[in-house]
Formats: sequence, C-alpha cells, structure tokens
Amino acid sequence: MPRNAPPPYRGGCLCGAVRYVATVPTLGARICHCATCRGAMAAPYLAQAQFPRRAVRWEGTTARWRSSERLFRHFCPRCGTRLFLEPRDAPRLGIPLATLDDPNAIQPEMHVWISEALPWGLGPDDLPRYPQGSPLPYRIAAT
Repeated sequence: MPRNAPPPYRGGCLCGAVRYVATVPTLGARICHCATCRGAMAAPYLAQAQFPRRAVRWEGTTARWRSSERLFRHFCPRCGTRLFLEPRDAPRLGIPLATLDDPNAIQPEMHVWISEALPWGLGPDDLPRYPQGSPLPYRIAAT
C-alpha cells in the first residue's frame, strides 16, 4: 500500500479562483484509462483520489457538466481546470491528483479501465491493473 501524506490535502485550479481542502484520508486513489476520462481531461489518463463528499470544502464557484449517466464533472468556469468528479450514486468526490498543491501527497493504488488504455499511456509501474472499473471497496458508497 502506498504511503500518503496525512490530511489535509489542499489544492485548486490554475487561476486560483477555486481552492479546496479535503480533511480526511482518501477512500482510494487510482489511475483511470477509460475513454470518457481521457476525453474529459484531454490527457492519456486521469489520476484521482476519492473522498467522502462531507470531507471536501471549496471556495469559489465551479460549473459542472454531466459526462455520463452517473457522473458530473466540476471545473473552474474561469480557467477550465477540471477539479471534481461527483458520482450521482454515492456521497463522494474524486479529485484529480494534479490539482493538489502537492501532487505527490497521494499515491495511486491501481490502474482501472486498462481495456481502453492507450498503449503508450501505461507506465512501467507495478500497480495492479484491472480491465474495467475498480474492484470493491472502491465502488462502495462513502458514508
């Protein structure tokens, strides 16, 4: 299991209009290679950590877009930075690790949706790899 820095985790958008803090340890961190995440992030994958929704506060205004039946993606309307992933079926938020003030504070634990990965987007790490979504407990609703 990777060693993460202790909370709180602070971060924000590129222009500084939105700042956030997550006050508890992550529920899990993963690298998603699905086509939806790649397209939404304009990147070969999305490295993100999940937190209980109640443990994340932010200042500033976000806009959101529904990228799938179950997921909203929040972004800064001023600079466009993608900030949060909000599932409709669970009280949690995903936070892209690249938006943390210290992007090394949380280490990914696995790769998911590698069935949709770009061949050159998979690094030479030894993290577990799953052809589709995360295994349990990552699909369990946060309480």
